[in-house]
Amino acid sequence: MSSSKLIRWSGLAAIAGGVSLAIAELVSLSFFGYDFSRTATTSTYALYSLLIMITGVLLPLGLVGLYARQSEVSGPLGLVGFVVAFVGTMLVAGFFWTSAFVAPVLAVEAPELLAVRSLPGFFRSFIVFGLGWLLFGVATLRAGVYPRVAAVLLVVGAVLIVIPLPLTGVVLAVAVAWMGYVLFRGRGTPAERPERAR
Repeated sequence: MSSSKLIRWSGLAAIAGGVSLAIAELVSLSFFGYDFSRTATTSTYALYSLLIMITGVLLPLGLVGLYARQSEVSGPLGLVGFVVAFVGTMLVAGFFWTSAFVAPVLAVEAPELLAVRSLPGFFRSFIVFGLGWLLFGVATLRAGVYPRVAAVLLVVGAVLIVIPLPLTGVVLAVAVAWMGYVLFRGRGTPAERPERAR
């Protein structure tokens, strides 16, 4: 399979990752504000965990294609944004895995250990995640390969996602899915949009 087809197919990963994140955010509304040691053993939390783990797997795959399509015009900021967003996404994906498989066990055996936000590295990982997607969003806006509104949503979503409130990930999810759709459809190539947005 050619590299251009692989890049296109990573657009599908971005779409699915964005949709999965948006649905997970909606599902999390049902247990936000409740005692985590109780909700971690529910079927609703199991669904949330599955969705968020799917997001953790698909977002990096989608990010690779999103960057590859604009790598020649996004410059050094695009590269830095890509690397920081990729690392941040992998760090956060580790927390997604832990919350899916470890949290339900701890909820039964040691519920006092479930103060997730106080775990070392939790908040810092989300800061790296948000910062990376913010830099990538700014580089995307400047490159002009993807729709301008999608790039603006990516920047706004990257800022919002570090706020520990429900639905703050929806904006980022919509932006990633939108850009993934453009990539999958084969639009937004540098050949079609040779001029850089100022």
